[in-house]
Amino acid sequence: MHSKLPFAHPLPGNLTPASQKTLLEWIHNAGQIETESEFKLYLDNLQTQLPTKHMVITLGRINQHQQLQRVEKVVNVSFPEDWVEHYISHNYISCDPVLRSVMGQGPIHWADKFSRAKGQQEKQFIQEISSIGMGSGVSFSALSERQNLVCVLSVSGSEIGKDNQLTEMLNSLLLHLRQAAGRVANLAPAAPATMPLSQREFDIFHWMSHGKTNWEIATILGISERTVKFHVANIIRKLNANNRTHAIVIGLQLGLTTVAGVA
Repeated sequence: MHSKLPFAHPLPGNLTPASQKTLLEWIHNAGQIETESEFKLYLDNLQTQLPTKHMVITLGRINQHQQLQRVEKVVNVSFPEDWVEHYISHNYISCDPVLRSVMGQGPIHWADKFSRAKGQQEKQFIQEISSIGMGSGVSFSALSERQNLVCVLSVSGSEIGKDNQLTEMLNSLLLHLRQAAGRVANLAPAAPATMPLSQREFDIFHWMSHGKTNWEIATILGISERTVKFHVANIIRKLNANNRTHAIVIGLQLGLTTVAGVA
């Protein structure tokens, strides 16, 4: 009987009574969301309670390594619209160290990921997001392996990362936000088999499909040309293709470079 309660998932044990009450309210209200307008209103209200100016929700499919494979929907709460458009048009999804992380394993602090960036495009992305004052922040994620789905809440600024109680509250909330986002987005189920490539292979396929040579891909991703050749061979094999061109055609038919628009 208790397992059917909307917040039966254990709450963080170190919350103050006030924080626990707030978290339970967040969870209860998330359970009432049925429409996209209600979801956006909920997120607007949530942001007013957080020390951040920028918030965005990303909903996407995961691969077998629990990494974001393909973005299905972006709900922009308060990130600058021109930055979101720039981000998507430059395919920063493929090199954003935060979204390339293993999902569902606790808060992701941007500064930690940015400090370990290697590839040319990763460094360009970090330089650009830092130049507009969003070089620090935290992302929270929750998975549904049955639906092959992940929901990622990203908030800019350094204050949330310094507040252990708040990070635990948001981390607990994400399971319920993922459920709400799934209801609102009404996405068709996708089995893991439809995501055949690893994250690195997906990145390389993206640049293959844009006509880049192995040497150019190696330069962009900050890896050796030999490593690129190895992954290209795996891509051809996994897609049951005859050659590189055939693999690109099959991959495009599977929608491996599909990115949904901004909500």
